[in-house]
Amino acid sequence: MSLEDNPSGFFVEGVELTEEHIGSKVTYVPRHANGDASHKDCEGGTIKRWNDGGVFVDYVRNVCRTDFADLVWG
Repeated sequence: MSLEDNPSGFFVEGVELTEEHIGSKVTYVPRHANGDASHKDCEGGTIKRWNDGGVFVDYVRNVCRTDFADLVWG
């Protein structure tokens, strides 16, 4: 696993992440929400960076690594 920041070939909802996505708004949708982005446990944040391990998202209280599959745009 490479820990290089912002490598190519990683996607959120079918969109390949690029440097232009840093600062973009995303929403974490926990798996128990079954894809419902309006679920009470969803949380919005902004993209800081990513690597093979996931996307580092700046949420209100902290920056957390989040799986690519658990994010939606907006």
